[in-house]
Amino acid sequence: MKPLSPMLRRNPVLLVALLFCLVFPCPAAQTKTNSPNRVASASTNALPAQLQIPKSVFIIPTTPQEGKDPFFPLSMRLFMPTVPTVASTNVNSTVAVTIELKLNGISGTADHRLAIINNRTFEADEEGVVSSPSGRVPVRCLEIKPDSVRVLVNGQERILRLRPGH
Repeated sequence: MKPLSPMLRRNPVLLVALLFCLVFPCPAAQTKTNSPNRVASASTNALPAQLQIPKSVFIIPTTPQEGKDPFFPLSMRLFMPTVPTVASTNVNSTVAVTIELKLNGISGTADHRLAIINNRTFEADEEGVVSSPSGRVPVRCLEIKPDSVRVLVNGQERILRLRPGH
């Protein structure tokens, strides 16, 4: 830190006056604002009473002359005719869902066999949930034979074979 200048060391009153000017700025340097100007500036920055927000309108072009897809400009999918969907009038129709189960393997000893169905291991009289393309399905393994398994799926009994067609 630099020592004080010799002039300030000799005259402490000058030092106090300098500090006083730095701490308390001169009131003449401040600009006065009249209260009517404050109100006027506040009113010019105010939002209008009702701000009209424009609504965006998106139109899907039906011909290449009307426009194109901005993300896939070479795509013609916007201009392909669409197939109308037909609403079903028969409300009480039931849809049969085919559950795809696959016997992946049979392991274990002759008196304690294990069956692998859709990558999940079961033993006889065991229940579990397996994943299938139609979703998660509860399965009960009823009996395990050397080359097949008898299971109960949604109240229906099915036989799964290691080698289909045999």
